Amino acid sequence: MKLDLKNFKFKMPSILRAKETLGIDLGTTSLKIVQLSGRKVVRWAYKALEVKDTGPEVQAADRINALTSLLSEFLSENKKAPKAGAISVSGNSVIVRYVKLPKLSRADLEKTIQFEAEPYIPFSIPEVNMSFHILGDLVEDGQAKMETVLVAAKKELIDQRLAALNAAGVRPVVVDVDAFAMESAYGVTQLGFGEPETVLLINIGANVTTMIIMENGLSKVVRDVFIAGNTINKSLQRIFDCSFEEAEKLKRKGQILVTPDEKEATLAQDDQDALQISNTIVTVMKDLVAEIQRSLDFFLSQNPDRQVNRILLCGGSCSITGLDRYFSQELHMNVEVFDPFASLEGDLPEPSLRPAFVVAAGLATRMERDL
Repeated sequence: MKLDLKNFKFKMPSILRAKETLGIDLGTTSLKIVQLSGRKVVRWAYKALEVKDTGPEVQAADRINALTSLLSEFLSENKKAPKAGAISVSGNSVIVRYVKLPKLSRADLEKTIQFEAEPYIPFSIPEVNMSFHILGDLVEDGQAKMETVLVAAKKELIDQRLAALNAAGVRPVVVDVDAFAMESAYGVTQLGFGEPETVLLINIGANVTTMIIMENGLSKVVRDVFIAGNTINKSLQRIFDCSFEEAEKLKRKGQILVTPDEKEATLAQDDQDALQISNTIVTVMKDLVAEIQRSLDFFLSQNPDRQVNRILLCGGSCSITGLDRYFSQELHMNVEVFDPFASLEGDLPEPSLRPAFVVAAGLATRMERDL
Protein backbone atom coordinates (compact mmCIF):
# COMPACT_ATOMS: atom_id res chain seq x y z
CA MET A 1 0.00 0.00 0.00
CA LYS A 2 1.31 3.44 -0.89
CA LEU A 3 2.28 5.71 1.97
CA ASP A 4 -0.22 8.55 1.99
CA LEU A 5 0.89 12.00 3.13
CA LYS A 6 -1.92 14.30 4.15
CA ASN A 7 -2.53 17.80 2.93
CA PHE A 8 -1.11 19.95 5.74
CA LYS A 9 -3.82 22.61 5.63
CA PHE A 10 -6.74 22.34 8.05
CA LYS A 11 -9.59 20.72 6.14
CA MET A 12 -13.06 20.93 7.60
CA PRO A 13 -14.58 18.95 4.68
CA SER A 14 -12.57 15.86 5.59
CA ILE A 15 -14.49 15.42 8.87
CA LEU A 16 -17.89 16.19 7.35
CA ARG A 17 -17.98 13.48 4.70
CA ALA A 18 -20.51 10.70 5.10
CA LYS A 19 -18.01 7.86 4.86
CA GLU A 20 -16.31 7.27 8.20
CA THR A 21 -12.99 5.72 9.08
CA LEU A 22 -11.63 4.18 12.26
CA GLY A 23 -8.56 6.04 13.51
CA ILE A 24 -6.42 3.19 14.80
CA ASP A 25 -3.30 3.90 16.86
CA LEU A 26 -1.31 0.68 17.13
CA GLY A 27 0.75 1.80 20.10
CA THR A 28 3.62 0.16 21.95
CA THR A 29 1.60 -0.55 25.10
CA SER A 30 -2.00 0.00 24.02
CA LEU A 31 -4.50 0.13 21.18
CA LYS A 32 -6.44 3.39 20.78
CA ILE A 33 -9.41 3.69 18.41
CA VAL A 34 -11.60 6.69 17.56
CA GLN A 35 -14.54 7.02 15.18
CA LEU A 36 -15.85 10.49 14.30
CA SER A 37 -18.96 11.66 12.52
CA GLY A 38 -18.48 15.34 11.83
CA ARG A 39 -17.57 16.84 15.18
CA LYS A 40 -19.16 14.01 17.14
CA VAL A 41 -17.24 11.13 18.69
CA VAL A 42 -19.27 8.04 17.77
CA ARG A 43 -17.12 5.55 19.64
CA TRP A 44 -13.69 5.15 21.14
CA ALA A 45 -11.69 2.37 22.74
CA TYR A 46 -8.58 2.11 24.85
CA LYS A 47 -7.24 -1.43 25.20
CA ALA A 48 -4.00 -1.94 27.09
CA LEU A 49 -1.46 -4.58 26.21
CA GLU A 50 0.18 -6.47 29.03
CA VAL A 51 2.74 -4.05 30.48
CA LYS A 52 6.24 -5.36 29.93
CA ASP A 53 9.63 -4.30 28.67
CA THR A 54 9.04 -3.41 25.04
CA GLY A 55 12.61 -2.72 24.01
CA PRO A 56 14.42 -4.14 20.97
CA GLU A 57 14.69 -7.58 22.57
CA VAL A 58 10.92 -8.04 22.41
CA GLN A 59 9.71 -9.53 19.14
CA ALA A 60 7.66 -7.03 17.14
CA ALA A 61 5.53 -9.91 15.86
CA ASP A 62 4.34 -10.68 19.41
CA ARG A 63 3.14 -7.12 19.89
CA ILE A 64 1.45 -7.01 16.49
CA ASN A 65 -0.34 -10.28 17.24
CA ALA A 66 -1.54 -8.88 20.57
CA LEU A 67 -2.76 -5.69 18.87
CA THR A 68 -4.56 -7.77 16.23
CA SER A 69 -6.37 -9.68 18.96
CA LEU A 70 -7.41 -6.45 20.69
CA LEU A 71 -8.62 -4.97 17.40
CA SER A 72 -10.65 -8.11 16.67
CA GLU A 73 -12.09 -7.90 20.19
CA PHE A 74 -13.13 -4.28 19.58
CA LEU A 75 -14.87 -5.18 16.31
CA SER A 76 -16.75 -8.06 17.93
CA GLU A 77 -17.97 -5.62 20.61
CA ASN A 78 -18.85 -2.93 18.03
CA LYS A 79 -20.66 -4.65 15.16
CA LYS A 80 -21.65 -1.34 13.53
CA ALA A 81 -18.15 0.12 13.49
CA PRO A 82 -16.70 0.87 10.03
CA LYS A 83 -14.38 -1.74 8.56
CA ALA A 84 -12.12 0.91 7.01
CA GLY A 85 -9.11 2.03 9.05
CA ALA A 86 -6.42 4.69 9.07
CA ILE A 87 -3.09 3.91 10.74
CA SER A 88 0.21 5.71 11.15
CA VAL A 89 3.92 5.04 11.67
CA SER A 90 6.80 6.66 13.53
CA GLY A 91 10.23 5.87 14.91
CA ASN A 92 13.62 5.11 13.40
CA SER A 93 12.08 3.34 10.39
CA VAL A 94 10.38 6.58 9.30
CA ILE A 95 12.10 9.62 7.81
CA VAL A 96 10.55 13.07 7.27
CA ARG A 97 12.62 15.62 5.37
CA TYR A 98 11.85 19.21 4.34
CA VAL A 99 13.80 19.81 1.13
CA LYS A 100 14.01 22.22 -1.81
CA LEU A 101 13.72 20.47 -5.16
CA PRO A 102 13.88 21.77 -8.74
CA LYS A 103 10.51 23.09 -9.91
CA LEU A 104 8.49 20.22 -11.37
CA SER A 105 4.84 19.41 -11.86
CA ARG A 106 3.34 16.95 -9.41
CA ALA A 107 3.03 14.37 -12.19
CA ASP A 108 6.70 14.74 -13.13
CA LEU A 109 7.81 14.55 -9.50
CA GLU A 110 5.82 11.34 -9.04
CA LYS A 111 7.81 9.83 -11.92
CA THR A 112 11.20 10.95 -10.59
CA ILE A 113 10.64 10.93 -6.81
CA GLN A 114 12.92 7.95 -6.21
CA PHE A 115 15.86 9.75 -7.82
CA GLU A 116 15.09 13.15 -6.26
CA ALA A 117 14.69 11.65 -2.78
CA GLU A 118 17.73 9.41 -2.75
CA PRO A 119 20.19 12.02 -1.34
CA TYR A 120 17.84 12.72 1.60
CA ILE A 121 16.75 9.18 2.57
CA PRO A 122 19.26 7.16 4.66
CA PHE A 123 17.67 3.86 3.61
CA SER A 124 17.93 1.77 0.49
CA ILE A 125 15.18 3.14 -1.77
CA PRO A 126 13.79 -0.33 -2.67
CA GLU A 127 13.27 -0.97 1.08
CA VAL A 128 10.88 1.94 1.61
CA ASN A 129 7.53 3.33 0.61
CA MET A 130 7.72 7.03 -0.18
CA SER A 131 5.39 9.96 -0.51
CA PHE A 132 5.71 13.73 -0.77
CA HIS A 133 3.78 16.95 -0.42
CA ILE A 134 4.63 20.19 -2.22
CA LEU A 135 4.44 23.10 0.22
CA GLY A 136 4.99 25.91 -2.29
CA ASP A 137 7.25 27.53 -4.86
CA LEU A 138 10.29 29.72 -4.27
CA VAL A 139 13.28 31.16 -6.13
CA GLU A 140 16.76 30.42 -4.81
CA ASP A 141 19.94 31.66 -6.53
CA GLY A 142 17.85 32.58 -9.52
CA GLN A 143 16.50 29.03 -9.86
CA ALA A 144 12.81 28.08 -9.62
CA LYS A 145 12.38 25.54 -6.83
CA MET A 146 9.65 24.08 -4.66
CA GLU A 147 9.64 23.41 -0.94
CA THR A 148 8.67 19.79 -0.47
CA VAL A 149 8.16 17.35 2.38
CA LEU A 150 9.53 13.88 1.69
CA VAL A 151 8.40 10.92 3.77
CA ALA A 152 9.86 7.44 3.63
CA ALA A 153 8.92 4.45 5.78
CA LYS A 154 10.41 0.99 5.67
CA LYS A 155 8.11 -1.45 3.94
CA GLU A 156 8.62 -4.01 6.71
CA LEU A 157 7.13 -1.62 9.29
CA ILE A 158 4.14 -0.77 7.11
CA ASP A 159 3.55 -4.40 6.14
CA GLN A 160 3.44 -5.46 9.81
CA ARG A 161 0.75 -2.89 10.56
CA LEU A 162 -1.26 -3.63 7.46
CA ALA A 163 -1.15 -7.32 8.37
CA ALA A 164 -2.63 -6.53 11.79
CA LEU A 165 -5.57 -4.71 10.20
CA ASN A 166 -6.15 -7.34 7.55
CA ALA A 167 -6.07 -10.16 10.10
CA ALA A 168 -8.74 -8.36 12.15
CA GLY A 169 -10.93 -7.76 9.10
CA VAL A 170 -10.24 -4.03 8.72
CA ARG A 171 -9.52 -2.60 5.27
CA PRO A 172 -6.61 -0.13 5.49
CA VAL A 173 -7.34 3.04 3.51
CA VAL A 174 -4.71 5.49 4.82
CA VAL A 175 -1.16 5.11 6.13
CA ASP A 176 -0.06 8.38 7.73
CA VAL A 177 2.79 9.54 9.96
CA ASP A 178 2.20 10.04 13.71
CA ALA A 179 3.31 13.69 13.53
CA PHE A 180 0.83 14.53 10.79
CA ALA A 181 -1.96 12.72 12.64
CA MET A 182 -1.14 14.94 15.61
CA GLU A 183 -1.38 17.93 13.28
CA SER A 184 -4.83 16.79 12.14
CA ALA A 185 -6.02 16.45 15.75
CA TYR A 186 -4.75 19.93 16.56
CA GLY A 187 -6.39 21.33 13.43
CA VAL A 188 -9.79 20.00 14.48
CA THR A 189 -9.56 21.68 17.89
CA GLN A 190 -8.57 25.00 16.29
CA LEU A 191 -11.17 25.22 13.50
CA GLY A 192 -13.18 28.37 14.08
CA PHE A 193 -11.36 29.20 17.32
CA GLY A 194 -8.89 32.04 17.74
CA GLU A 195 -6.07 33.32 15.57
CA PRO A 196 -3.44 31.14 13.87
CA GLU A 197 -0.46 30.47 16.15
CA THR A 198 2.89 28.79 16.15
CA VAL A 199 2.75 25.76 18.40
CA LEU A 200 4.93 22.81 19.32
CA LEU A 201 3.10 19.52 19.93
CA ILE A 202 5.02 16.88 21.89
CA ASN A 203 3.61 13.36 21.96
CA ILE A 204 5.41 11.37 24.69
CA GLY A 205 4.76 7.72 24.05
CA ALA A 206 6.30 4.57 25.47
CA ASN A 207 9.33 4.24 23.18
CA VAL A 208 9.25 7.41 21.07
CA THR A 209 8.58 11.09 21.62
CA THR A 210 7.29 12.81 18.48
CA MET A 211 7.59 16.57 18.06
CA ILE A 212 5.99 18.76 15.41
CA ILE A 213 6.20 22.55 15.14
CA MET A 214 3.33 24.15 13.22
CA GLU A 215 3.28 27.73 12.00
CA ASN A 216 -0.08 29.09 10.86
CA GLY A 217 -1.36 25.57 10.33
CA LEU A 218 1.64 24.28 8.35
CA SER A 219 4.20 21.85 9.73
CA LYS A 220 7.75 23.20 9.78
CA VAL A 221 9.72 20.76 11.93
CA VAL A 222 9.11 17.06 12.62
CA ARG A 223 11.34 14.96 14.89
CA ASP A 224 11.21 11.62 16.66
CA VAL A 225 13.49 11.17 19.67
CA PHE A 226 13.94 8.03 21.70
CA ILE A 227 13.53 9.46 25.18
CA ALA A 228 10.06 8.52 26.37
CA GLY A 229 8.04 6.65 28.99
CA ASN A 230 10.05 3.45 28.88
CA THR A 231 13.27 5.43 29.37
CA ILE A 232 11.87 6.53 32.72
CA ASN A 233 10.83 2.95 33.55
CA LYS A 234 14.31 1.60 32.92
CA SER A 235 15.85 4.30 35.12
CA LEU A 236 13.38 3.46 37.89
CA GLN A 237 14.25 -0.22 37.51
CA ARG A 238 17.90 0.55 38.16
CA ILE A 239 17.25 2.84 41.12
CA PHE A 240 14.63 0.67 42.85
CA ASP A 241 15.95 -2.72 41.69
CA CYS A 242 12.49 -3.74 40.54
CA SER A 243 10.76 -5.29 37.53
CA PHE A 244 9.67 -3.29 34.49
CA GLU A 245 6.03 -3.75 35.53
CA GLU A 246 6.74 -2.40 39.03
CA ALA A 247 8.65 0.54 37.55
CA GLU A 248 5.62 1.40 35.40
CA LYS A 249 3.47 1.51 38.54
CA LEU A 250 6.00 3.73 40.33
CA LYS A 251 6.02 6.15 37.38
CA ARG A 252 2.22 6.35 37.26
CA LYS A 253 1.83 7.03 40.98
CA GLY A 254 4.81 9.39 41.11
CA GLN A 255 5.09 13.08 40.34
CA ILE A 256 7.69 15.71 39.58
CA LEU A 257 8.28 17.96 42.57
CA VAL A 258 8.68 21.27 40.77
CA THR A 259 8.72 23.95 43.48
CA PRO A 260 10.88 24.20 46.62
CA ASP A 261 7.69 24.10 48.70
CA GLU A 262 6.69 20.76 47.17
CA LYS A 263 10.14 19.33 47.89
CA GLU A 264 10.14 20.66 51.46
CA ALA A 265 6.69 19.20 52.13
CA THR A 266 7.83 15.80 50.87
CA LEU A 267 10.98 16.00 53.00
CA ALA A 268 8.86 16.88 56.01
CA GLN A 269 6.82 13.73 55.45
CA ASP A 270 10.06 11.74 55.08
CA ASP A 271 8.72 10.24 51.85
CA GLN A 272 12.02 9.10 50.43
CA ASP A 273 10.43 7.08 47.62
CA ALA A 274 8.53 10.11 46.33
CA LEU A 275 11.74 12.16 46.33
CA GLN A 276 13.65 9.41 44.52
CA ILE A 277 10.93 8.91 41.92
CA SER A 278 10.81 12.65 41.24
CA ASN A 279 14.60 12.90 40.94
CA THR A 280 14.72 9.91 38.61
CA ILE A 281 12.00 11.26 36.32
CA VAL A 282 13.67 14.69 36.25
CA THR A 283 17.02 13.16 35.30
CA VAL A 284 15.42 11.58 32.22
CA MET A 285 13.29 14.60 31.39
CA LYS A 286 16.35 16.88 31.41
CA ASP A 287 17.57 14.98 28.36
CA LEU A 288 14.18 15.38 26.71
CA VAL A 289 14.16 19.11 27.52
CA ALA A 290 17.52 19.40 25.74
CA GLU A 291 16.04 17.74 22.63
CA ILE A 292 12.99 19.99 22.75
CA GLN A 293 15.23 23.06 23.01
CA ARG A 294 17.26 21.81 20.06
CA SER A 295 14.10 21.59 17.94
CA LEU A 296 13.02 25.07 19.01
CA ASP A 297 16.48 26.52 18.28
CA PHE A 298 16.52 24.96 14.81
CA PHE A 299 13.10 26.41 13.99
CA LEU A 300 13.93 29.87 15.35
CA SER A 301 17.31 29.96 13.59
CA GLN A 302 15.56 29.94 10.22
CA ASN A 303 13.94 33.31 10.93
CA PRO A 304 14.87 35.54 13.90
CA ASP A 305 11.40 37.13 13.86
CA ARG A 306 9.70 33.84 14.61
CA GLN A 307 8.37 32.83 17.98
CA VAL A 308 6.60 29.75 19.34
CA ASN A 309 3.46 30.73 21.22
CA ARG A 310 3.01 27.62 23.34
CA ILE A 311 3.82 23.95 23.80
CA LEU A 312 1.16 21.24 23.99
CA LEU A 313 1.92 17.88 25.63
CA CYS A 314 0.12 14.68 24.72
CA GLY A 315 0.66 10.92 24.69
CA GLY A 316 0.26 8.33 27.40
CA SER A 317 3.43 9.35 29.24
CA CYS A 318 2.49 13.03 29.53
CA SER A 319 0.17 12.20 32.43
CA ILE A 320 2.97 12.36 35.02
CA THR A 321 1.84 14.88 37.62
CA GLY A 322 3.82 18.10 37.37
CA LEU A 323 5.37 17.35 33.98
CA ASP A 324 3.72 20.34 32.27
CA ARG A 325 4.84 22.70 35.04
CA TYR A 326 8.38 21.26 34.92
CA PHE A 327 8.65 21.81 31.16
CA SER A 328 7.25 25.32 31.52
CA GLN A 329 9.86 26.12 34.16
CA GLU A 330 12.76 24.67 32.15
CA LEU A 331 11.77 26.04 28.75
CA HIS A 332 10.39 29.39 29.97
CA MET A 333 7.26 28.93 27.88
CA ASN A 334 3.56 28.33 28.28
CA VAL A 335 3.16 24.52 28.41
CA GLU A 336 -0.25 22.84 28.52
CA VAL A 337 -1.63 19.31 28.30
CA PHE A 338 -3.43 18.87 24.97
CA ASP A 339 -6.97 17.48 24.84
CA PRO A 340 -7.72 16.34 21.26
CA PHE A 341 -11.43 16.09 22.15
CA ALA A 342 -11.67 19.68 23.41
CA SER A 343 -13.98 20.89 20.62
CA LEU A 344 -15.76 17.58 19.98
CA GLU A 345 -18.95 16.22 21.46
CA GLY A 346 -20.54 12.82 22.01
CA ASP A 347 -19.11 9.82 23.84
CA LEU A 348 -15.78 11.12 25.18
CA PRO A 349 -13.03 9.36 27.14
CA GLU A 350 -12.44 10.44 30.70
CA PRO A 351 -10.17 13.53 30.85
CA SER A 352 -7.11 11.69 32.17
CA LEU A 353 -7.09 9.39 29.12
CA ARG A 354 -7.66 11.98 26.42
CA PRO A 355 -4.05 13.11 25.76
CA ALA A 356 -3.20 9.50 24.83
CA PHE A 357 -5.71 9.64 21.95
CA VAL A 358 -4.10 12.41 19.90
CA VAL A 359 -2.87 10.12 17.10
CA ALA A 360 -6.08 8.06 16.94
CA ALA A 361 -8.22 11.22 16.95
CA GLY A 362 -6.17 12.73 14.15
CA LEU A 363 -6.36 9.55 12.11
CA ALA A 364 -10.15 9.46 12.55
CA THR A 365 -10.38 12.68 10.49
CA ARG A 366 -8.82 10.93 7.49
CA MET A 367 -10.89 9.50 4.66
CA GLU A 368 -10.20 7.18 1.77
CA ARG A 369 -8.47 9.04 -1.10
CA ASP A 370 -8.09 12.03 1.23
CA LEU A 371 -5.02 13.68 -0.26
